[in-house]
Amino acid sequence: MRVYAKTDIGKAREMNQDFYYVSQSNENMCLCILADGMGGYKGGEIASSLATNSSKKYIEENFDKIEHSDEEIMNLIKSSMDYANKIVYEKAKANEELEQMGTTLEICIIYNSKAYIGHIGDSRIYRIRKNIIRRITTDHSYVEKLVKDGTITREEAFYHPKKNMLIKALRM
Repeated sequence: MRVYAKTDIGKAREMNQDFYYVSQSNENMCLCILADGMGGYKGGEIASSLATNSSKKYIEENFDKIEHSDEEIMNLIKSSMDYANKIVYEKAKANEELEQMGTTLEICIIYNSKAYIGHIGDSRIYRIRKNIIRRITTDHSYVEKLVKDGTITREEAFYHPKKNMLIKALRM
């Protein structure tokens, strides 16, 4: 198995607010984390860095303390996301300039040839197998909800004026 990570500033921003971590592959566990700061708000780069680092720390400190069942690993991911949200919230609360900061968060633990995924926002996780790319996650965005509800088409979503509006993210 190979894991790759790459970020891009995109066309609309002056600063890349992405932050990621990929652990060294070993026999036990591979940890991959991606956070994309919400560019429309001050502090997106701070939120993404805090979310990545705090969830990484939480998982690394607790992985060996849990039973490695599917349920326990998923609970660990959820707890790490809750912890990251708390850290981002507390930082935003402590600094008025950062009060609206937020980030997406993707966490993938690969253990015993299984991938366990936590997902908040509109960053995506894909699987490539035998040259076939499959999207694993569904965006937590306003337009994705409109598409799912049948209000707009997938093509209309691409040009929708609110295509970057999230309905779920780590933030205050």
